Amino acid sequence: MVHHAIEHKVRWSEVDPAGIVFYPRFFEWFDLATEALFDSLGLPWVEIFPKYRVVGVPIVESGARFTSPVRYGDHVRIRSTVTEVKDKTFRVEHEVSVGERPCARGFEVRAWVPRHEEPGGALAAAPFPEDIAVRLKGQGGTYA
Repeated sequence: MVHHAIEHKVRWSEVDPAGIVFYPRFFEWFDLATEALFDSLGLPWVEIFPKYRVVGVPIVESGARFTSPVRYGDHVRIRSTVTEVKDKTFRVEHEVSVGERPCARGFEVRAWVPRHEEPGGALAAAPFPEDIAVRLKGQGGTYA
């Protein structure tokens, strides 16, 4: 499967009064890391969403386990790996660390959701286009 990592310096706005990262920020970082993973595969969301007429890849399940605090000013590394690609969904697992210290592990299950033809129509997951599935599985060669 494919993987990608991003670096992030913790900002003051991301911490609580004790200077520790407020836990919902991890989920924001997971989202940023997933988007960066798509970019690394040559699938920038800003291009593929309109091209394939999808509303996006919304999260249908997520979770996290926190093992060590992350503090204001820390430089974190978020490593993201696609661990499963099904017909309509994929799973990304994230590892957050500061240096060599593991701090959190999390996951997202996301669905491929096309735009409805009628305004206000119900949204539902649909099968991935073959070229998207191939890249998410790491079967399409190397990308930028």
